[in-house]
Amino acid sequence: MSTASTIIAMRWSITWSTIKHSSWQMVGAIISLLMVIGICLASWQASLTLGGWLPSAGSGNRQRMGTLLVLFLVGLTLGVVLIQLAFLGQGSILGPSRFVLYGIPDSQLQVGLYLAGLTGPTGLTGLVCFLALTAVYARMGVGAPIVALVAALLAVMVMLALSRAVLDLVGTLMVSQRSRSGLYLLVTVVIMLLCLLPSLLDSGIMDGMAVDTDSLKSAADILAWTPLGAAVRLPEDFLSGSWWALLGRLCMELATLALCFMIGMLCLRHDRLYAGARAERSGAPKGLGMLGRSRDTVDAMAARLLIYLRQDPRKLASYPLLLVVVILYAVIFRQMPMLLWLGPILGALMLEIPEGNALAYDGLALRMEIASGVKGREDRQSRVRSHLSVALPYMLLLGLVTLTLSGAMKGGRDLIISLDMLAVTVGLLLSGLGVAQIFSALLIYPVPSMDQPFTSPQGRAVAQGFLPILQLLASLVIMLPTFLVTLLAMTTGGVLPLWLPVPVALANGLVVLAVGVALGSRIFDRRQSAILLTLDRYASLQS
Repeated sequence: MSTASTIIAMRWSITWSTIKHSSWQMVGAIISLLMVIGICLASWQASLTLGGWLPSAGSGNRQRMGTLLVLFLVGLTLGVVLIQLAFLGQGSILGPSRFVLYGIPDSQLQVGLYLAGLTGPTGLTGLVCFLALTAVYARMGVGAPIVALVAALLAVMVMLALSRAVLDLVGTLMVSQRSRSGLYLLVTVVIMLLCLLPSLLDSGIMDGMAVDTDSLKSAADILAWTPLGAAVRLPEDFLSGSWWALLGRLCMELATLALCFMIGMLCLRHDRLYAGARAERSGAPKGLGMLGRSRDTVDAMAARLLIYLRQDPRKLASYPLLLVVVILYAVIFRQMPMLLWLGPILGALMLEIPEGNALAYDGLALRMEIASGVKGREDRQSRVRSHLSVALPYMLLLGLVTLTLSGAMKGGRDLIISLDMLAVTVGLLLSGLGVAQIFSALLIYPVPSMDQPFTSPQGRAVAQGFLPILQLLASLVIMLPTFLVTLLAMTTGGVLPLWLPVPVALANGLVVLAVGVALGSRIFDRRQSAILLTLDRYASLQS
C-alpha cells in the first residue's frame, strides 16, 4: 500500500499546486468548492426527505422510487463515461505513461491510480453524495442502512472502474488518428443530443407516447441486472427478502470491479510491449498537393492551415455538428419556421471560437513561420483565406438547408426575411473572424493536442471558459448596427425596406474583418517573442 499512498499524496499535491498557481485558479477552486457543497447538501436533503416518507409509502410508490433510482444511476454512469471521453480523457498528469521509468509492478500501479481517482476531489464528492443513500433507509431497521452503505460504495467504485476501463480500451484500441477522430465526433454528437433532449421532448415530438414510471419499470428491472444500475437495488432486495437477487447483484458488481481491473492490466501491458509498434501507416506522398499550387506566401500558409484542418479533429468536428443542430432545430421549431435560422446564426458564432485561439491550435509549428520572417499581415490574411474557403461555403450550404426546411422557398415575405437572416449569418461569420484575428494574437489559452483530442490540459481553466465567452460577446456587440437595422426593417411596417439588412450585414462584417486583420497584424508583429514563449509553456500541458 506504500505505492498507492504515494500516488494518492502525489495526486493531492498536484491538485494543490495547480490551485495556488494563480489567483484565478484559486477563485475557480473556491467556486467549485461552493458548488460541491451545494450538491452534497442537496443530495442529503433529498435523501432525508425520502427517508421520512419511505416507512409510510405503499409498495407501488416504493417500486416507483426504486425505478427512478436505477434510471438515475444508469444515466449518471453513462454521463460520467461520456464526459471523461469528451473532456477529461487520459490527459491526467497521473496517467500510466508517467510511471513507465519507475519500475512499479502493473498491479500496484493500477491499484494506486484507481485509489488516487477514488480519493480525488471528484471521487470524494461522489462518495459523499451516494452515502446519502443510507439516509433513505435509516428508518427501515438496522440492516437496510448497512446494505445501503455497501451499495453507495459499490456504486461509486463501479462508476469509476467502468470509466477507467473504457478510457484504457480507447487508448489501446484507437491507435489511428482517423479512428480517434471518429470516436471524438461520435461522443460529441451524443453529448449534444443529450443536452438538446429536454428541448426535443418539450417540442411535442413525444406526443401520443405514454411515458411514466410504471412504463419504465420493466426497463429499470433489466438495467438493475447490469453493472450500471445494480447497486441501488441492493437495499430493496434486502427489505423484500430477495436473498438470491441480493447475492447475484453483489457478485455481479464485484465481478465488474475485477473485470475492469483485468482490462486495465491488459491494456497497460499491451501499451508497454507494443508502444509505437502500430503507428499509423501514411500513404506515399504524391507531389506537393495544395502547397504546389501556391503562388505566394499567403497562399502557401493558407494551404498549410487547410492541410492541418483536414487532420485536426478538434476543429473538424464543428462542421458536422452544426448540421446536426440545424436538423434538430427543424424538429424543435417546426411550428415556427423562421426560428430555424437560430441554427446557422449560432453556428457562425461557434465556428469562430477556435479561430480566436488559432495560434494555440497551431502550437510550436508556428516557430517555422516566425523563423521564416513572415509578417503579421501575411499570417492574418492566410488564416482568413483558409478559414473562409471552408466555413463560408459550408454556412451557405446550411443556409440552403434552412431555407428548404423552413418552407421559405415558396417566395413572398418569408423568402425576403430568410435572405436577411442568411446575410446576418454571413455578416456574423465575417465579423467573428475579424474579432478572432485580434484575440488569437493577444489572448492565448491551452488546448488539447491534436493526437489526444479527448484530453483537457491542466491549468488556466478559468481562461478556457471565460475568453471564448468574451470573444462571442465582442462579436455580437460589434454587429449591433446590423441587428438594429434588421429589427427596424421587420417591425416598423415599411419605414425601412425589408431588403436593407442584406447590404448592411455584409458591409458590417467586412468592415470588422478588415479592421481585425489590420489590428491583429500589428499585435502579432509586436508579440511574436511572447507568443512563442507562451506556446512553449503550453506545450508541456499537451503531453
